[in-house]
Amino acid sequence: MSLEEAISTNVSDGDLIGFGGLSFWRKPISACRELIRQEKRDLTLCTFVGGFEIDMLIAGGCASVVRSCFVGMEIFGMAPHFRKAVESGLIKISEESEATIALGLRASYLKVPFMPLKGIIGTDMIKVRDDIKQIEDPLGSGTQVMAVPKIDLDVAIIHVPYADEFGNGNIAGAVWMDADMGKTAKKTIITCEKLVETEDIRHLPGKAHLPIQTTSAVVKMPFGAHPTSCYPIYTFDPIHIQCYLKTDFEDYKKNFIIGKTPTQYLEESGGVQTIFNILL
Repeated sequence: MSLEEAISTNVSDGDLIGFGGLSFWRKPISACRELIRQEKRDLTLCTFVGGFEIDMLIAGGCASVVRSCFVGMEIFGMAPHFRKAVESGLIKISEESEATIALGLRASYLKVPFMPLKGIIGTDMIKVRDDIKQIEDPLGSGTQVMAVPKIDLDVAIIHVPYADEFGNGNIAGAVWMDADMGKTAKKTIITCEKLVETEDIRHLPGKAHLPIQTTSAVVKMPFGAHPTSCYPIYTFDPIHIQCYLKTDFEDYKKNFIIGKTPTQYLEESGGVQTIFNILL
């Protein structure tokens, strides 16, 4: 399936979308560019640790709510469009910790309304989240816990190194929340660096972290995480990230997003020289 078809078929305005990866590692950036091209609107963006993808989707006018424990550009500083949108009230923020996201997804997987969490008792989380409640253990131990609500994703978009044509996705290295997102979302879109045989998936470490039963679309998209990384194939591209931060977004969109095929995008990003720079 083409990326254009995968997004148009599976993503609707107003959806709650989970993005795999973490910070500058294995983010589905090619899919984010397609969301901007198709002018998807009023999306709630959910990710474990956000960065380039969240900032770009906000700049592209796609987002109305962000759910993440952190959004920033790590060593490159703030996420400028995210920060401006929050300060101006253009988007809403659902304050999260890593635990509230992890347990929210786990609650959805287990089909229960909430999961208990002790770690945020005594924090200000309850002051900024009206959907989190402190309760006493109903079984009588007297223990106080926070009830963390489930997170029911409409769509999960996950970039992986390897997938087969049936929708089994393998992740080399850290999986983070990707498997839980893929298993709980109503629809899951996988973009992959390499399309391999199912037999190959069976022999890769971890096998099918994202099994066929959870996948709605598979798209072969080499360098689909650029300018973030995709272990074990390439690292993140600091030159492109700094280019993004220095460029007015309308100019960036014109140069790298609108009307650009994946190969044109790579050429505009430095072509063969960039590929050589980031290959592991």
